[in-house]
Amino acid sequence: MPYADLLKPESSQQTLLKWQKTVDLMAKIFSAPAAFVVQKKEDGFAVMIASDQEENPYPAGGFIPQETNIFCKHVVANNRNLYEQNGSANRQWDDNPEVAVDGFESYLGVPIHWPNGKSFGTLCVMDFKPTNYNASLVEFIEHLRDMLEDDLVMIERYSKIKAIAMQDPLTEVLNRRATEILGEHKRDIVLKLGGALYCIFLDLDGFKPINDSYGHKIGDQVLQSLAEALKATSSEDDIIGRYGGDEFLAIVQRDNEEAVNDFIFQSEANFYQALKEKKLPKCGFSAGFAKCESKFESMASLFARADKHMYQKKTT
Repeated sequence: MPYADLLKPESSQQTLLKWQKTVDLMAKIFSAPAAFVVQKKEDGFAVMIASDQEENPYPAGGFIPQETNIFCKHVVANNRNLYEQNGSANRQWDDNPEVAVDGFESYLGVPIHWPNGKSFGTLCVMDFKPTNYNASLVEFIEHLRDMLEDDLVMIERYSKIKAIAMQDPLTEVLNRRATEILGEHKRDIVLKLGGALYCIFLDLDGFKPINDSYGHKIGDQVLQSLAEALKATSSEDDIIGRYGGDEFLAIVQRDNEEAVNDFIFQSEANFYQALKEKKLPKCGFSAGFAKCESKFESMASLFARADKHMYQKKTT
């Protein structure tokens, strides 16, 4: 996957939320009115994350052309930290709109890199008054930058895992081991951000008679149809995997059990529609779910609790 696609909002929602909290915390620690993650683009600089403060004049989504003399441009060009304590006293910034137009005086920025070492952009904090930050604050922003770069490495690895050997070859969803690994990573992020994570366990009803009556080729198409239905229902952040045989897993972040049941209902509707379109035998599934309550719970334990709930529903 190209690096440009790794941080699209639809595929990295948790990471972007984490970065937002990081930038907001940084602004508080520095007692500054504005902090940012700025991403280098081919033709300029994009404000990717902006601290959530009324006095911050630059919202996320803003774009600055390449030719504009801004602080971040120099951080990227020189690939090193930049600390300007009093911008209006430095003739270098006479044509910098951040100083000349918006009234910023202080800027501290550090470079961020992609896993391959190329420039991603900057992490920076800005103030309307001159500052005199001590070495500990500079070290602090460098530490935050290192955390962001670790996230970029993790996102790259995540994208590779999804695309290669940990995929179930028949259904093209994750296999059981991959679902465990990515589920653990998602558990850590979601619970850290205070979200709710659920595991849904699904088991096809009457699948063996279909195999016996129509053959394994048709049975395989039924399995593929359920996988397609789950993927069609899921968001980019959901994890869909094949547990084994005719059993599937979905690890989803949802606000409550009602939303989880909505996912199951919509998956069922999509499954029935897929079977109808392909003129395959009728087949249904049973589903149960469990909520992850602790970052210390293993995926095996979570899967087992969801399986137990599914079995209870299947036999009642």
